[in-house]
Amino acid sequence: MEAVQVRPSTGLGPGADFVDCYQAHYRRLVRALRLSGADPATAEDVAQEAFARALARWRRVSRGTNPPGYVYTTSFRLLQRAQRHVPEPPADSPSNAWTEAEATTTVAVEAVLRAMPPRRRACAVMCFVVGLSVHEAADALDIADGTVRKHLDEARRDLAAGLA
Repeated sequence: MEAVQVRPSTGLGPGADFVDCYQAHYRRLVRALRLSGADPATAEDVAQEAFARALARWRRVSRGTNPPGYVYTTSFRLLQRAQRHVPEPPADSPSNAWTEAEATTTVAVEAVLRAMPPRRRACAVMCFVVGLSVHEAADALDIADGTVRKHLDEARRDLAAGLA
């Protein structure tokens, strides 16, 4: 019997750039986590945590044969751990935590991010989504701290205009 490949096949081999890996796999990873039974908020949290862990170890991870595989493996282990420790919701609380307004806002934010130039989008994702500091994002992107701050200011304007 042939073994099932757990890690997704990618075009990102050794030495892959973190931002490219993130952009290529984040949504697919969230979708996979949702299909694995995670609610929307948990899927986002687990995917962000997996990418944050990968970023912290990116020099080592990027030299491996399958950098996105590390992120997928980490995320599914985190999901399993999270599902073991989830308390039962109170009987009177709704099972789906997302409201229509939250879902609409999420779609709108994704649309604004997609419309941003690549460098601005990378800075916004690293700081606003992943939660890196300006200095950490600058190190990851190999640009100056001031450049990251400039892109974040522009990204905030784009988001404000796109969500108004």
